[in-house]
Amino acid sequence: MRKAVNLFLTLVFVACASSPVPKGVLPPDQMQKIVYDLIRTDEFINNFVIKDTAVDIKKKRSTLYAQVFKVNNTNRKEFYSSYKYYQQHPDIQKGLFDSLYNRLSRQKDEPDTTKTVRPVK
Repeated sequence: MRKAVNLFLTLVFVACASSPVPKGVLPPDQMQKIVYDLIRTDEFINNFVIKDTAVDIKKKRSTLYAQVFKVNNTNRKEFYSSYKYYQQHPDIQKGLFDSLYNRLSRQKDEPDTTKTVRPVK
């Protein structure tokens, strides 16, 4: 039991120590989730909301982005300061966007299970 606890603590320490970003910058996995959600938000706006001429697109985008940040336990300021950090560190940013690209590619290749097919009688 003691060995398991020591192994766990060692893994936690190594995981925390090997973070590629400094404290105060959102980690790559969280940034990936947020950027993914923002891309989906923009797709929604561009495909559906923009058709409604009564909607202020900038205001709607701002509201939806705020919701994305809230769901991901961050805020606009923290996201954009983290994004600036990634822009200044292209090696880390490349890994982030490569992972995001792979996620989007896998999603595109998966069958859409949201549509229900009714059997023909």
